[in-house]
Amino acid sequence: MKRFTFLGITALFALNITISAQRGTIVEAIPLVTLTPEEIMASLRAQLPELNFSLIDYFTYKKYNVQAVKILYNTIDGKGSPTVASGVAFLPAVEKVTKMPVFTYLHGTLTRDIDAPSYLTGIESVVGWIMAMDGYIALEPDYLGLGAGPGIHPYLHADSEASASIDMMKALIQLCSNPLILTKPDGNLYLSGYSQGAHAALATQRELQAHPIAGLSLKKTIAGSGAYSLSNIQKNFLFDNPEYPNPSFIPFLLLGYQNVYGNLYTSLSQVFVAPYNSTIPGLFDGSKTVEEIDSQLPVRWESMFVPSYLWNFRYRYFHPVNIALRANDLINWKPVTDLHLYYCTCDELVANGNSLLAYLMFVLKGSTSVTCLPLGPFSHVDCAPFVLLLAKLQTDCSSGANPCGLDKPLPLDLTKSIAEADLSMLQKSMNRYETLDLEDVYANKEVSEFVANISRTEQPLTIYPNPATDIVYIEIPDGISVNSRLCLYNTLGTLLVSKNIDRSIMTIDVSSLSEGLYKVIVTGQVTYSGTVIVK
Repeated sequence: MKRFTFLGITALFALNITISAQRGTIVEAIPLVTLTPEEIMASLRAQLPELNFSLIDYFTYKKYNVQAVKILYNTIDGKGSPTVASGVAFLPAVEKVTKMPVFTYLHGTLTRDIDAPSYLTGIESVVGWIMAMDGYIALEPDYLGLGAGPGIHPYLHADSEASASIDMMKALIQLCSNPLILTKPDGNLYLSGYSQGAHAALATQRELQAHPIAGLSLKKTIAGSGAYSLSNIQKNFLFDNPEYPNPSFIPFLLLGYQNVYGNLYTSLSQVFVAPYNSTIPGLFDGSKTVEEIDSQLPVRWESMFVPSYLWNFRYRYFHPVNIALRANDLINWKPVTDLHLYYCTCDELVANGNSLLAYLMFVLKGSTSVTCLPLGPFSHVDCAPFVLLLAKLQTDCSSGANPCGLDKPLPLDLTKSIAEADLSMLQKSMNRYETLDLEDVYANKEVSEFVANISRTEQPLTIYPNPATDIVYIEIPDGISVNSRLCLYNTLGTLLVSKNIDRSIMTIDVSSLSEGLYKVIVTGQVTYSGTVIVK
């Protein structure tokens, strides 16, 4: 195996910032470090529990030295304006031109810039080293606003997760077109992510499906424990868990969405009570870890909020925060290429129902390329290594770059360790064709509640007369509490009327409204809706 260098690459690609700001072009390519497989495995042994390390050791082939290259590239921000983002490419060292598949790993939630993959200091970069030493060109975007990228990170913003990832893929193609780089993409792309990275992976798969890029064809996506149903499953999970162990989740989300959409609030004092309305922006300045931020926020996360904003967040269907959440859901499309969804049953941060509902929706939309499986009774953090192991095995089986680990029998010592660690679900998942029965999906409490609510929501409100010119009568369904509200919106989502529900038949005067369609919403534990025509 041979180490290699990048003579002149930084200078060559630094020219791009002056000659082109086209999306996916390189601003700068910076060689970082080269590691041997022995060095990579020694680092892994120091960072991982013994069983996790043993599984990786058994299913890796340690074929190449690996060069890490930091890439700064042109992309767009959440509003579509030009910006720069960073990431890291892991290139297997070869002595002659060699084509290899591309594996893109999308990282989980990070708040500190130096934990981004391109700094090579955090656990996230482990995936890139592993895949590259086994014969993949591995790619890890930092996302917008993390690493060397300017601005605020738009957390769980699907469009920018996808654009930052895809533009880095384009930058990789440009990097590998340089004659000094002997490792070349073979055209096959594999995608994986965990937690936020799973959300980003589905967003990226959806965008690549709608707008393929030249030079890379997506073959498979492996995603674990992502919040794919932000507006329903994950939101309800938060309200069902008033003592949420990751209270930074919601402020991080709101700050990012405000930066993109600009309409979630006019002042943080509308959202958070003192002192959080003053302290929260400084917590997300890129210098603190998620754990450090969580320690400065109350575990009873609702106590951070102004009660009226919290109520609107929970119940007002057309409140800007709920519109933003729906815009970033990832369950209303039909995957065409292979997608494997994994989760763990004791996840305390991301509801299992996210994976199950996504799977159900994809199947109901006619997708035949999606599987979904639990990996065991593990927490969010403890689940991650097993998802990433499955990502490696699934990718090897599909690409042919290595023997198919799903067909590889486990040695007795690992089999015993797996049994002792209650990894029976993991063993079951190590079957490329295994997936859940839909009966198991419907049995999930979160999914069954979603289906029941949709069924109730789709029962139209009784509204008369309709069309109307002056007074409209709305019959309120049984079971609506006195704290619920009746709201009228135009088609742009502007709230025109809001009333407390205090009787079984409510009225709205529409005589002053322009002709057109208007949405009537009854909000509460269940949301009912109907349309009134004003003429």
